[in-house]
Amino acid sequence: MIRKYPFDDDLLENLPLPTASFFVLFALADADKHGYRIMQDIRELSGGTVSLGPATLYTTIRKLSDQGLISETSESSGDERRRIYALTSGGRRLLGAEFHRQQQLLDLARRMKVLKIGEQK
Repeated sequence: MIRKYPFDDDLLENLPLPTASFFVLFALADADKHGYRIMQDIRELSGGTVSLGPATLYTTIRKLSDQGLISETSESSGDERRRIYALTSGGRRLLGAEFHRQQQLLDLARRMKVLKIGEQK
């Protein structure tokens, strides 16, 4: 049985998140960061399977900022050219909703025996 999402319908309209948006939000979940650090963290968080170039990263940052999911902080990095980005409460809620959605998919795959944990090839 699939459980109902414990989130508002307006939040659910944004799901599923595009891969780039998901990983930018995920990279900002633990701390505010500048763009290059976000790119490094995405590579690390994904185990090297996702790598965003600068154009994709900054286009995604702009979209997420326009949606109010991330914001530019006033924290100084010592370099006026380097902008620091932070996850907003709305961004954190959306990231949580996406993780919940993905968990439900994994649970379904296990129940349907599509995914078997610990099984050798």
